[in-house]
Amino acid sequence: MSDYQSYSTFPQQDTTQTPDSTNVPPELPPQQPRFRQPQFQQPPFQQAYSQPMPPAPSPARPFQWMNGCVGCGCMGFAALFLLVILAVIGLVIQAGKMFDEDTTVKRVFVSGNEDASDTTPRVAILKIEETISDTDGFINDQIKDVMKDDSVKAIVLRMDTPGGTVSASDLFYHKLTKLREEKKIPIVVSMGGMCASGGYYIAMSVGTENEDVIFAEPTTWTGSIGVILSTYNLAKLAEKVGIEENSLKSHELKGMGGLFRPMTEQERQILQELVNDAFGRFKEVVYSGRKVYADDHAKLDAIATGQVYTTSTALENGLVDKQGYLTDAVKRALELAGLKEDDVEVYTYKKLETLGSLLSATHEKMDENMTTTVQD
Repeated sequence: MSDYQSYSTFPQQDTTQTPDSTNVPPELPPQQPRFRQPQFQQPPFQQAYSQPMPPAPSPARPFQWMNGCVGCGCMGFAALFLLVILAVIGLVIQAGKMFDEDTTVKRVFVSGNEDASDTTPRVAILKIEETISDTDGFINDQIKDVMKDDSVKAIVLRMDTPGGTVSASDLFYHKLTKLREEKKIPIVVSMGGMCASGGYYIAMSVGTENEDVIFAEPTTWTGSIGVILSTYNLAKLAEKVGIEENSLKSHELKGMGGLFRPMTEQERQILQELVNDAFGRFKEVVYSGRKVYADDHAKLDAIATGQVYTTSTALENGLVDKQGYLTDAVKRALELAGLKEDDVEVYTYKKLETLGSLLSATHEKMDENMTTTVQD
């Protein structure tokens, strides 16, 4: 009998049974079925209709774990990491300053001998085109570069500034005057759109030994000879919002000019004396640069009211010498130095982005982005 038959038909009963035997079929042979029986309790088609099939697993996505991290506080970790980066950049900025020395300005050729050597005479155009306040910035670096170069035979100050602080203006006036006197080279001024207040203060470094040394463009505004000290009284506003000052002072004059109380008459007199002293210094500087006012102080007093003048009015009252542009100022500098343009190199300065300045800008930008992120 075949295996198939042994599973598909019942075995024949033995007719020669003994009295003690029972009608029990013989044991099946220990053969394994050729086909494994399904393990479902129901046929597949019945189970599919009787209960829902489990959903298919979603495919694994790369970096899926990051979603969970963000939900569990990854933003806090990112903020902490950013703070560490900012701290590191701050340290690198300090270290990067060692690379900044003598490399903060770059010379840019303007005209003349383009194949100049180290001994070729030069005319330097110094740019003063900012609010005058930083005594260690671009203006100072240009002056330092000229001071160490003996080939510079004349200086042109290209001015386009509304002025600045008294101390910064006085410092640059002092350095340029010293440079002119020690190197015995002429300084000529070329005024752009504006050369007022502290800008005019620095322009007086031209001295009085040469004539026709201050040029102003037709649309220049200049003058503004004067000093201002601004104070504000917010006492009434503070009272409305409930702000009260409780300062502990060593003397009643300490902290004069405070915002949250009216100025006393004594304080007003003291502060006015400070302004008058700075104004007197301003007029002395003008005398050193304009002979017309050195010979007639009353003429300067008449125009030193803080008023800004146009070029035509400035020509009439003696604030400037000529109407002209930068090229006219350069030509005059060459004449005073006894040079020809083809024999000299005329150059100006460009601010060089150094490691420290780039990192400082990056640090400020990251601080700004960090603040915006926290506010959001």
